[in-house]
Formats: sequence, structure tokens, C-alpha cells
Amino acid sequence: MLVCDFGELSLRGCRGRALSSTFRLKDLAAGVLLSSDMREIMLAVRQFRKAPGFAVVAILTLALGIGASTAVFTAVDSIILKPLAYRDSGQLVAAWERVKFLGPSMAYSGPNPRHVELWQKRATDLQVLAIARQESSGLALGTEHPRMTAVVAAQANLLDVLKVMPMAGRAFRREDEVKGRDKIALLTQELAQNSFGGAAQAIGKTVRLGNEPYVVIGVLPGSFRFPSRHVLDASPSKQGVGEAPEPQVFVPLVEDFDGFSWNGEYGNFLALGRLQPGATVAGAQAQLQTILGQIIDEEMPPKERSFAHEAIKAYVQPLQEAVVGQSGPTLWLLMSAVLGLLLIACVNLANAQVGRALSREREAAVRSALGASKRQLLWSSLAESLALATIGGVLGVVLAREALELFRAHAPIQLPRASEIHLNGTVLLFSVALTIGAALLFGAMPALKWLASDPQNALQRGSGRAAGNRQNRRRRSWLIGLQVFACTALLLVTGLFAKSLWHLLSSDKGFSSEHVTLAEADLSETSYRENPERIAFDDGALRNVRALPGVRSAALTNALPLGGDTWIEEIQRADRPDRDGPLVNLRWVSDRYFETLREPLKAGRFITEADRTLRGAVISESTAQAEWPNENPLGRQMQVEGRKFTVVGVVADAHSNSLKLAPPNMVYVHYADRPQLPTYFLVRSAQPAEQVTAAVRRAIWQQDPSVTTARVKTMESQIKDSLAPERFETSVLVSLGAGALLLAMLGIYRVLSHAMAGRKQEIGVRMALGATKQRIYSLTMSDAAAPVLSGLVGGWLVSLAIGQFVRAMLYGVECTDAMVTAIVVFSFLAAALAAAFIPARRAASIDPMEALRAE
Repeated sequence: MLVCDFGELSLRGCRGRALSSTFRLKDLAAGVLLSSDMREIMLAVRQFRKAPGFAVVAILTLALGIGASTAVFTAVDSIILKPLAYRDSGQLVAAWERVKFLGPSMAYSGPNPRHVELWQKRATDLQVLAIARQESSGLALGTEHPRMTAVVAAQANLLDVLKVMPMAGRAFRREDEVKGRDKIALLTQELAQNSFGGAAQAIGKTVRLGNEPYVVIGVLPGSFRFPSRHVLDASPSKQGVGEAPEPQVFVPLVEDFDGFSWNGEYGNFLALGRLQPGATVAGAQAQLQTILGQIIDEEMPPKERSFAHEAIKAYVQPLQEAVVGQSGPTLWLLMSAVLGLLLIACVNLANAQVGRALSREREAAVRSALGASKRQLLWSSLAESLALATIGGVLGVVLAREALELFRAHAPIQLPRASEIHLNGTVLLFSVALTIGAALLFGAMPALKWLASDPQNALQRGSGRAAGNRQNRRRRSWLIGLQVFACTALLLVTGLFAKSLWHLLSSDKGFSSEHVTLAEADLSETSYRENPERIAFDDGALRNVRALPGVRSAALTNALPLGGDTWIEEIQRADRPDRDGPLVNLRWVSDRYFETLREPLKAGRFITEADRTLRGAVISESTAQAEWPNENPLGRQMQVEGRKFTVVGVVADAHSNSLKLAPPNMVYVHYADRPQLPTYFLVRSAQPAEQVTAAVRRAIWQQDPSVTTARVKTMESQIKDSLAPERFETSVLVSLGAGALLLAMLGIYRVLSHAMAGRKQEIGVRMALGATKQRIYSLTMSDAAAPVLSGLVGGWLVSLAIGQFVRAMLYGVECTDAMVTAIVVFSFLAAALAAAFIPARRAASIDPMEALRAE
């Protein structure tokens, strides 16, 4: 038994040692294989010393391409792909109303709050629905001048919708939505930290909003973000043309909605809700539409019901979609453009790598003859591409991090979730995939070339003849054509956006912006509750501004120029009160308003001081044509908001609200009729507008130091801000287009240089047989002509298809614009000719005898 036992133990021990030896052999083989692969990578890195210029250019090219792609993808991921930073954010929705009679610029708007109240009571597909209003107000902690901040006045259940609880203190309650109990506020953690040193220290402290004291009762978590007004505006036709930070203060919404009309107040409030589990956006929209139909039948006058059923529709939108808004198409366009640039860079490097592979074909032949396997040859070729891509990718991520700072600094204020844009794990995985993809893209062709080469032929022929054979020339032509194709498509789309922006900037605006300064004065509703108090401030501040040295003219208005549609009202002819009139933008202005902006007078006179009591009104040409077609409107009476005005003048149409839309119908009356908050001052001076901004601010504070001067800027800045998205898109596309053109030029130059080097002996024979230099120039240029022309045609066709997708983003230009096409084609042909000239000149300078002796 002992013998058997020992035998079994011995057998088991031997079997164990055998298995262990097998595992050690596998590990050893894997280690040898791994060390062999690492040796190939180290060998590839050492190869860079022999061609440092190529290595540096390749790494920088990849770093720029991968860095730009990573930066733009970071924005796409943070803004579009990543869910909103709220619990169960997929259930969050925004409820709007599509109001047909508000015009095309108001595709949807914030709903009537009385409609929302009944939605809150009757809708079963929504867990909760809250009403909120975004506004701006002066914030002060002591005796300092107030600074403008974004404020959200919201019902107490808004935090229930967002599933957010204060990190310190308490949230709002329903009983806080009562006049006298509403002077309380919630602060963001950032504001509490900056103002009071922390969340706990802020509780119980007092801040002043619009010269009114508010007690801080709670501080929201540091991760909490609420979309700014320019991102989630109840009136989408308004343009983001000023500072719009994310809201930092939340106060109770105190409104007597019973005093609101059942058909009106559109675009003043937001309605945010949370779906019930299992409910869908489509189902919730259908339910709200049903309730809206009930409201129309139950509450609206009989004569309005049939029209209201047709004109007013409920619209429910996922909150993330509402927040992203129009930024989505722009970001996807930039993502496509930057990936196109990376493609051009990879094709460019593929050209260079093919040339290097041909010059090292003998090396591959020798290694194959010595027993190297196909896998070893493939890895040896790919190792260099992978090493280049890895170094370029790491450097690209570093560049992307710096580029994101510039991106956030120069991005338009309408860009949503800008504070959330940062590198994360998803972005890094994308960068790794991009790096590997780039390595395979520009490394696959050289690797396949090595595998396909015949060792015996490679050893017998020179590398020059290999580079110059017909198959390799055809391959290089395809690579040139691919670069030209991608570059042309990118340049043509860039040209369309550049011309669109140029059209917006150079078209007749209907007013003059030079030497004009704008200033916003935000008056407290508590201090300036009554009209006489507001009029007294407006009169005094306007006198102070007009008294400034160098001021030629000054005026005030209730709406910021180029700020979008506001105060949309219906006007009616006094002699036809039963007929519906056109919708107009109503403006309250002072005398000298039109003189300050230099808007042309077409008939009658401008607003004067006499119109304080005369109730005179000035209308635009489009308003005159809509209400009094083929008639003289001067002296006619019209009714606006229940008050009658006499038309005293007609001014030329102007792009008062937006440079991107047709001039709207306008009606101007004297500001004393109904002084508004806030007030905007316009100042035309003899000196440049930048030099009077500080003086204008002081003149306003001279009337009342507690008034918040939110914005003091030049009219030129206002124009630029109104076109911020277009300028941003165009500047990025122009940068990418310039980079693509440079890469294409380098690619054409590199391919032709290598091709001419491979055909040196052929050219020597041709010259020995009598070929002239002009003939050699023609030969060289013809090598580039076919791929360049075919690439131009292909790129043009693709740009037409892309143009159909971006048509809505263009203004005053068609996707088939002949001038843009001509400029791009001419520029590219000139660049291609310049890139081909040096190789052609070098080929024409070859000494025939030297070329014939070369091999």
C-alpha cells in the first residue's frame, strides 16, 4: 500500500510538474512574442532618428487632428450625449404652446400660465409640473453698486420636478408663494461660497435684489445647474446678445394668475415637468392637448373658440432636447468637419508611409528571406504607425485640454451646458479609439504593400523603379484624389458659412451703428413702482447722458436693439375695429430715437416731446403696408392695447430685432405712455463708442446710484453678439479649412516629389531623347491634374448634399452658390499648382547623364 501510495504521489507530482512546465512554456512563448513586439516598436522609434523631420511633422499633424477631434467630441459628449445632471433626467420635459398667430419666429413659446394651472390639476401622465420665470436683477450685499445676476422666480415644486434638495437650509414651500412672505431666496453653492464663505454661513444672511432685501433660507448643491435664460428661454425668438450666466438666485414666484387672460401671456413663463414612470412624451403631449381643448371650450369666448382650436397647440419636449436646442446641428457639423480634417491628415501620412515602405522594400525582402512570418512583417510595418499615433494621441489629449479653455472662452453665450464641458472617461476612450483608428488608417496601406511585395523582385530591382511603377503611381493618384475630395467638401461648406456671415454683416441694417453706445438700466420695481417715478428717472438720466461732452444725440427705448421680438401686440384701425389687424412689435421710445440710430424717415415726422400728450405714433413701412395698403397712413388712428394713437410718421424698415430675419412690423410711441423696465439708453458721440462707456454709466448713476447698469457696450459689439453663433461656426470652420488646405498642399507636394524621384531614370531617358523642360513640366503636372480635378468634382457633389442639411443655418446664400464654388476651385487649383511647381522644377532640372548612371 505504501508503495502504491508513493507511486501515486510520485505520478501526481510528475503530472503536476508536466502541467507546470507546459504553463511555463506558454508563458515563456507569450513573453518572447511580447518582447518581440516591443522590440519592433522600439525599433520603429529608433527609425525616427533617421528621419526626424518626418517624425516631427507626423506627430504634430496627428496631435492637431486628434486634439481638435477630442476637443469637439468633448463638447458633443457634454452637451448632447451626456444626460442632464438631474436624477432620472430622462423623465424631465418642457411644456410649450405653439401659437400660430405669433408668427414664424415663434415656432413655440412659454405657455399661458392659466393653461398650465389646469394642466397641473388634470394631467395624469405628469408626476409634477412647475411654472417658472427667468429674469435679471441687480444683486448687492451691502452699499456696493449692484451687479447683474440671473434670477429664477419659481413655484415651490420646481425642486420636486428636478429632484433637488438644498445642501443647507430648506426649500420653498407653497405658503411662501404669498405676497409678504416671499422675500426669501435660495442661492447656488458657488454664490454662497463667494459671498459668505460657505453654505452654512449664508443661511439667515440678507442679499438685496432690485433694492429689495431677501433672506437666504437655503443653499443648493454644488453640482446643481439650471439652464441660463439664453439657453432655455420662454420666448425662443429672443436673441442672446448679452451676458447670461447660469442662475444663481431662486425666489418664490408670486403671481395672481386669475388676473391673466386665457389667451395671452405667451412667452413669459416656463413650464417644466416630470413624466410618470412608463409615460411617454407623445402621450403626455396628447393629454395636454386634450386638456387645452377643454380649456378653450370652457373658458374662452365663443367667437374665439374655433380659431383657438386651430391656432393653439400643446407641445411637450424632452428637457435635454429643449436645452440643447439649435446647438446640436452646429456641434455635429463641427464634429464632421474636424473628423474630415483628421481623415485628410491620415491620408497625407499614408502617402508618406507608402513612400517609406517602398524605400524599405528590400529590408522586407531580406527579412522574409531570413524566415520572417507574414505576421511579423505586418507588425513591423504597423509598429511605426502605432508609435507615431500613440505619441500624437497623447500630445493631442494635452492640446485638447488647452483647446477646451479657448472653446469655453469664445463659445457663444447660447451654448448650453458650457460649464459641464470637460474631459472624462468617455472622451478618453474616444481618443484611444481615434488613435488606434488613425494608426490603422495611415498604416494599413504600407503594411499591405510589404506583405504583397515579392522578395526576389524586390532584391533585384531598385527602390526608385519600384516607386515609379504604374501600380504605385495609380495608388498615389487615389490618395491625392481622396485628400482633394475631403478638402474641397470642407472648403466649400466653409465658404458657404463665410459668405452667409458676410451677408449678415454687410447687408443694409436700416440703421447706423458707428459711434453708438448702448446702456441698460435695471430699475427696481419696488423703488419705481408707479409710472411718474419711472418717467422722472428716465427724464433725469437722459438729461445727464445728453449733457456729456461729445454726445451728439441720445435717446432711450424699452427694448435692446437686435434683442429679438418683444411686446408683440395686435393693432387695429380705429375706423375698422371689427377687423383683425397685423401683429407688431411695440416700442416705447424717446424723442431723438430715430436721429440717434439714423433710421430714414419716409413720411411725416419723428417722435417728439409733444407726443407725451398728443399720443402720436411712428410706424414702419411694413406696418403701413399691412394696415393701410395703397393708402396714406398719416393722420390715421389706430388702437393698441386699448388705447388710440395717431400715426404721425413712417420710417424705413429696419432689422430692429434680428439681422437673420426679415424686418418686423414696428410701432413706436413715446415712453411716457407706459414707461417700461428695464430702460435702454442709446448714445451717439463724436468719439469712438468705447471711450464713452464709463461716462454713460456714471451719468446714469448720477440720477440714482442704486440702479443696476447691467450692460454698457457699443452697438458694434451688440451686432457681433447677435451673430455670435454664426461667427463661432464660421471661425472654427475657417480654421479647419485652412488646415485642410495646407495638408492637401503638403500631400500633393510629397507625392509628386516621391514620384519624380522614382521616375528619375525615365525622365533622364526622355530628356536624352530630346524632351524639353516644358514637356517635363507638363508630365509632372499631368500626374496631379487627374486626381485633383476628380477630387474637386467629388468634393463639390458632396458639398451640395451637405448644403441641404445646413440650409437652415445659412442666410442669403444657396448651397449651389456660384461665387463660393468659383473662389474655392480657383484657390485650390492655385494651391495645387504651387504644390506641384517645386517637384516639376526639380524634375526639369535633372541631368540626363547623371540620371542614366544612377542605376
